[in-house]
Amino acid sequence: MHGIEKYDNLKEIMPKLQPVLVEAIQSEFLEIKKINKECEKYIASCAQIPELKNAEYVIFSQHIKKNKHKNEIFVFIDGEGGIVRHVTGREMELYGLLASCTTLHVSEEFIETTARCDSDECRH
Repeated sequence: MHGIEKYDNLKEIMPKLQPVLVEAIQSEFLEIKKINKECEKYIASCAQIPELKNAEYVIFSQHIKKNKHKNEIFVFIDGEGGIVRHVTGREMELYGLLASCTTLHVSEEFIETTARCDSDECRH
């Protein structure tokens, strides 16, 4: 699915997001999720890392195995895509902290391509 953007409004919603992060999200190399700000874990994390109060989303790799998460770096961004803080997996875990990004719209082309690939049409 190279060249097909997953989200057709990512650049509009997050105009300050670095191009390398845009490409990584669009190609599904990295994942973006909304932060559940009412979660106890988030509130506790803000007490330890005050900058996280300005974060709305987190970017991370969904491909890293659970036993390697301590070596991962999470990118916390604000509502416009500006980087708030990098946090390592040693500093915190994301489990229980995330919600879906309801402001991002999955493109029709991505949905169609994904549906075709799920039906074995894209497999060799």
